[in-house]
Amino acid sequence: MEAYGPNLKLKHSLGARRPAHLAWLVLGRRLDAPPPVPLSTDPLLLPRRAPAFGSDAAMASPAAPIPDHQAPLPLPTVTDEILEDILLRLPTPTDLARASTACASFRRIITDRSFLRRFRVLHPPPLLGFVNRQGFHPAEPPHPSAPLAGALAGAADFSYTFVPTGRWIEPWRARDVRQGRVLIECVPEFTVADAEKFSLRDLELAVCDPLFRRYVLLPSIPEGLTAPLARPFDFESFLAPTAEDEDETSFRVICTAWNDTTLFAFVFSSITGEWNLAASPSFSSLDTSPPHYYNEFTSFCFVGNCIYWTRPWVDKLLVLDSLSMEFSVVNSVPSSNLRQDNLKSHVVAGENETPLILFLSDRNEDVSGDHLHIAKLNVSEPADQWKLEKIIPLPRQYSYSIICADKEFLFLQGIPKEYQNSRFPWEEYPFREYFSLDTKTSELKRICGKKRYFFDARPYFGFPPSLSEPCI
Repeated sequence: MEAYGPNLKLKHSLGARRPAHLAWLVLGRRLDAPPPVPLSTDPLLLPRRAPAFGSDAAMASPAAPIPDHQAPLPLPTVTDEILEDILLRLPTPTDLARASTACASFRRIITDRSFLRRFRVLHPPPLLGFVNRQGFHPAEPPHPSAPLAGALAGAADFSYTFVPTGRWIEPWRARDVRQGRVLIECVPEFTVADAEKFSLRDLELAVCDPLFRRYVLLPSIPEGLTAPLARPFDFESFLAPTAEDEDETSFRVICTAWNDTTLFAFVFSSITGEWNLAASPSFSSLDTSPPHYYNEFTSFCFVGNCIYWTRPWVDKLLVLDSLSMEFSVVNSVPSSNLRQDNLKSHVVAGENETPLILFLSDRNEDVSGDHLHIAKLNVSEPADQWKLEKIIPLPRQYSYSIICADKEFLFLQGIPKEYQNSRFPWEEYPFREYFSLDTKTSELKRICGKKRYFFDARPYFGFPPSLSEPCI
């Protein structure tokens, strides 16, 4: 399969002969073929030789017409509903993309929003790569999504040149990715020492669709909403997931910030086009204290409709329900496992969206390689009574760190162990491998190899361009 754009047809692997093969296989013939002539031994239906000129047969009256009950019966018409049920049973998005090039009726059905929504329920969109500040990094062969990822890379603009330049010199850079949308920001470069000079009104945000080159510029958060915050110590912005009953082109952006007493959550809705202050609990009401360090809310994990932060405290988890917009704190996390380091722990989705917390073990004399420890997130039991669900050993030739998590997947960076004792500092290792780990099946897949560290990467799940619709 070759790369293709949103306005180009995918080349069919069968070459020039590409009939409506799916219905042909099911119904026994092509949809556009004439009805087959039935075989028969009836002399009236067999071809006859023309009679000789001047013979009695030539002078005879014409043969009687074939009775209607002997005429070939037309085959029943295949309805759109039947074709939809057939196409929904295709095993992968790659097969569906191939079927969409077979004929116009297939493409009309497959590109319909209602059909694609049904297909996504049965077949979640595959992982196509990573998005970070440097752009899109597609999955590489032999990853099964490599052809689709290459098609997306060739069709989309992850440099965001179609978005108007902000008031800052800095270019747009990605902050979050979800359901085909990319949240991008433009902020002035500043150091920790300059943080006191920064206001949320200095933050410029936009939500864009890199494939169809659409965008929405978000207004600044009104000063009346940010007045209680004064000067924030830290802030973070991300996309909230779109619910199944919501319009697929609508979206919400959540921005969190905190000062020395209070935690704030602002929400922008594409429906109203406005920001509102959704939550502002004090740290004391959450029975905790403010984080000790700047930049503590940059690492987060989505499970269902909840956002989890593993970094601000060594023995607690901060949780935000994106529907009710209520904060809570999980106090029973084993502090011996949860580190003040987002490279060691994350939260992912287990069976029935049950939150699972993962700890990447340290290597020691008793362990020959890295191991991933998985436990159910239990808010009712003391930390010393938490039970491990499973332990997953990782291949020994790499040293691992966690870069992000999404759904049931954990994304890992692997540095070949031959670099561990080299003269290179960790941020300058010559090569790194990036993997996805399905925590339900324990399957580890290589995604791509890079020379730089993806400290701000987010996974991109999606369908090939020919099966995609604008998401803004």
